[in-house]
Amino acid sequence: MNEITVTPKLVVDGAERALDFYRRALGAEPGVRHAGPGGKVVYAEFRVGASTLSIKDADEYDPAAGALFTLEVADADAVGAALERAGATVVFPTGDQPYGMRQGRLRDPFGIQWIVSQQTEDLSADEVQQRLESSAG
Repeated sequence: MNEITVTPKLVVDGAERALDFYRRALGAEPGVRHAGPGGKVVYAEFRVGASTLSIKDADEYDPAAGALFTLEVADADAVGAALERAGATVVFPTGDQPYGMRQGRLRDPFGIQWIVSQQTEDLSADEVQQRLESSAG
């Protein structure tokens, strides 16, 4: 099978504001950008770390839609705080999870949810399952 690359495309109300938010909150680097006659973004790329995403303004063909992304980071607390400072709201506060991760979830001003995830323990699949079963109460 040929190698496949998947590039998520965010559809939001306010792509320019979203690009600025991702730059401030996540250090996103802008790439190619194309706007239609009314100035609305029809296609833009940006990089967050090693990942490339694309974005566009919502229109009659593509309504604004939410999404959920996981950011694998070295410091979940710092990245969560940066998202919050830039205008995201906390869905779940960052905390240690029984499956060996420190995670939190935030929703950005455009409806996109971001899980900040930091590995804190190296556990086998069986260990994770045992912890999850013992933490269900």
